Amino acid sequence: MTAADFGLVLPQHRVEWDDVVQSARQAEELGFDSVWVVDHLQAMQPELGVLEAWTVLSALATSTQKVELGAQVFCQSFRNPALFAKMAATLDRVSGGRFRLLIGAGWFEDEYLKFGYEFPPAGILVEQLREAVTILKGLLSGKDEPFTFQGSHYAVQEVRNIPQPVRTPLPVEIGGARDRIMRTVARQGDGWNCPAVALGMLDDRLAFLKRECEKAGRPFDDLRLTAQITCTVGDEEAESRPDIAMFGAQNGLRGSVDEAVERAHELMAKGVTGFHCIVPRGSRGRAILERVANEVRPKL
Repeated sequence: MTAADFGLVLPQHRVEWDDVVQSARQAEELGFDSVWVVDHLQAMQPELGVLEAWTVLSALATSTQKVELGAQVFCQSFRNPALFAKMAATLDRVSGGRFRLLIGAGWFEDEYLKFGYEFPPAGILVEQLREAVTILKGLLSGKDEPFTFQGSHYAVQEVRNIPQPVRTPLPVEIGGARDRIMRTVARQGDGWNCPAVALGMLDDRLAFLKRECEKAGRPFDDLRLTAQITCTVGDEEAESRPDIAMFGAQNGLRGSVDEAVERAHELMAKGVTGFHCIVPRGSRGRAILERVANEVRPKL
């Protein structure tokens, strides 16, 4: 069984930069493999505020040394895909090859409209995602030759993305759980990230993804499978906190250390090799991370 990677989803709502970088450095000190932000322009409750994802990741690139850096997940609508490719290559170089590109179609209508973005039907958002992935893969392939693509929503003409990322081709992973997203993963993605709220139907989603990979003529095992997941090991009370419960704590890494190990093994047996952990804020979250690092992970 492949060893699992552990990441931390960082606080971004109602926080200052010092809180974010402290959490990232704590995760790094504990041996976590990655840190993640959310790519939103407003919180579900707008009055809570949110720090912008790309700016935070750029600052983290020079504030950390080892952890991989990514968003859970980038919204394809917010940045022209060719510009996004340029930003991705630059951040990967700034961070010494630590950037993870995980992208989704977008879904939060209120956020789109308030910030001046058009919010098309879901089918159009997925079409845009597919074109964005095509452009990203073309411009992050390791080749500095001109790349051209003409789609219905996005287009580039004779673009040379120089310099390229440190890691080439840079993998493009995709997040989401609806059928059209899963088909996109099967046809174009280098990996799939399961949202925490979809973990309860993981078996169904994996079966669907396997069928779509067969149709596309791609080996399912080539995909990197990761999951956004709540983590409340040793802290049963934390499961009822609104910021944890909304992500389906019943499907997370929970209960005693042994129960969390059993749950992780269950997910790993299904092919999930990355856990992007959502924990409570403050000292409670720190205690949970220490249990994961010192007691859960060694048993995996």
